[in-house]
Amino acid sequence: MKNTQTRKIELVKSQANKNIQVQPIPVVLNQCKRAFTTRHVNLGDAHTLLTGEVKPKAGDLVLCEVTRLRQHCRIEQPNGRRSRMFVHDKIVVCYGNRYAPDQFESVVPDDLSACHLVAGGGVASHMRFKSPKVKPATEIQPLGLLGNKHGQVLNLNQYNVLTPSKTETSKNIPILLVSGSSMNAGKTTTVASLIKGLTADGFNVSAAKVTGTGSGGDLWHFIDAGVSKAIDFTDAGLVSTYLMSNQSLVRLFDEMITYLKTPQTDVIVVEVADGILQGETKALLESPEIINATTAMVYTAGDSSSAVYGDNWLKSLGYNVLGISGVVSSNPLGVQEVEKMTSTPIFKKKETVAAGFGHQLHDMLLELSLSPLRVDK
Repeated sequence: MKNTQTRKIELVKSQANKNIQVQPIPVVLNQCKRAFTTRHVNLGDAHTLLTGEVKPKAGDLVLCEVTRLRQHCRIEQPNGRRSRMFVHDKIVVCYGNRYAPDQFESVVPDDLSACHLVAGGGVASHMRFKSPKVKPATEIQPLGLLGNKHGQVLNLNQYNVLTPSKTETSKNIPILLVSGSSMNAGKTTTVASLIKGLTADGFNVSAAKVTGTGSGGDLWHFIDAGVSKAIDFTDAGLVSTYLMSNQSLVRLFDEMITYLKTPQTDVIVVEVADGILQGETKALLESPEIINATTAMVYTAGDSSSAVYGDNWLKSLGYNVLGISGVVSSNPLGVQEVEKMTSTPIFKKKETVAAGFGHQLHDMLLELSLSPLRVDK
């Protein structure tokens, strides 16, 4: 029989006199199913498990056990593979908030009680609302927060990898923003098509997703389209952007743009998740800093009414809306309705990936990037 050592549990008191237990991790983390959101975390930093009267924060790493499979039956691993989960599986995910009208609205809970896996990319949260289109969220039981050898909680913000390039560039790099009327309006598909059209015509494109919930699907889509460099908010140490302050989101946008500005880059394409009426998205798009930093906008919509509304609203803010795309662009009757109400051209997927479109788009962006600032508030 192998010799075993009794695990020592250290009881500590917080400043609020709440009991927190710091103990050895009871499992081998490398044998657990690890989520995409944790991909930049060095699991070698994890030496302890914090339990007891712990109040989690967004980004805190948590070891959980799957207790009931519902909407999400697979967890996306750091390499993009979606691994099937089973009841009693141990998973390493992060606490976070989520806003997704087609799935769930959820918030970080106040304690380590049972909660939900609200995103396959690895987000532990307390589900408050769900869309009738989906099943209830998969149920999980947090076993404790992962901590370092000193018993300090590991958080994604300790693993920000967006270190600016040491080679500064004075090159005027156009920034093309893509927003949409709602979730699933076609934003990511449009971004990928724009990337494909530009790269096919010889331009070096970098892309970012500035808001949303941690998942690799959009990044893989950008990479498959030929982008040179693709990042999102998880690279900046965030599990999601729901309930973040607008000041923090503007700072995040600037950090991403600074990281992507290299001498090799010709165009930067940025996707803003969710619909233009979602709280954080609306505030971000209304920010003078974002309007002035953006060279042009491509707006995506699910139907003709939202296409016309969004086009008018974005133009009223001062954006140069180059085109309307997304789901509505694939509907012939919807296209006709939009064309009767606005002079903004419709960008169809087939057109954006056609030879020569990248040159036309780049020329328009370059001309606009040389124009004076549009907003001064």
